[in-house]
Amino acid sequence: NNPIGSTFDVSFVILNTLKPDLDRPAQSAKATYTVAGVIEEGSSPQMYVPLEDLTGLGITNFSQAKVLAAKQDELTAVRQQIDNLGYKTTSVADTVEQIDKLFATVRIVLASFGLVALTVASLGMFNTLTVSLMERTREVGVMKAMGMRSVEVKELFLAEAMIMGLLGGVFGVLAGWAMGKSLGLLLSTISITRGVGAIDVSYIPWQFVVFVLSLSFIVGVATGVYPARRARRISALNALRYE
Repeated sequence: NNPIGSTFDVSFVILNTLKPDLDRPAQSAKATYTVAGVIEEGSSPQMYVPLEDLTGLGITNFSQAKVLAAKQDELTAVRQQIDNLGYKTTSVADTVEQIDKLFATVRIVLASFGLVALTVASLGMFNTLTVSLMERTREVGVMKAMGMRSVEVKELFLAEAMIMGLLGGVFGVLAGWAMGKSLGLLLSTISITRGVGAIDVSYIPWQFVVFVLSLSFIVGVATGVYPARRARRISALNALRYE
């Protein structure tokens, strides 16, 4: 539980890849070390010893070296310099880049599903408004008979379409936010039980919210134009006779 300060004995197995003059792997004499600190890095058992202890054993080759960049923006330049020396480099940034590419692909797939859902929703709104107009034909006739102008009838149906589209966007954003938070809560529960801590996998930027609401508003207007124009052209007399 508290290894710092404790001592242990260890001997090194030296391979001929590290010391070319060896015909076969050799084992060094035991040396005593004191634990100076613990680094939380991965789960594989590793220890760091002074470089002089290894060179003192005659080791001239090394299988790998770990380079730490002082700043994040210097990582590319440092890797380029090491690559120019003929060495192969790997970095956590490669894993992050692969994860970003994976999520970019997922976003494209989800955007495709969203486009299909938007098309279906647009057709549904158009059908709903058209059926609503047919069911309210006598109502339109009564409104016109009472003095309501055709332009006002058109604006009424257009306003209903805009409100329907905007509310659909609002409920869609809220549903997406709730599902993201629920998923984050589920993953956080699992990660906390494993000692990792809480995580949050959902993020909705305000620009995206504005885009969704604007798109919903535009779709509502586009689907409501035809029913609104059709309501404008309805004759009051024919509407009152409509059954």
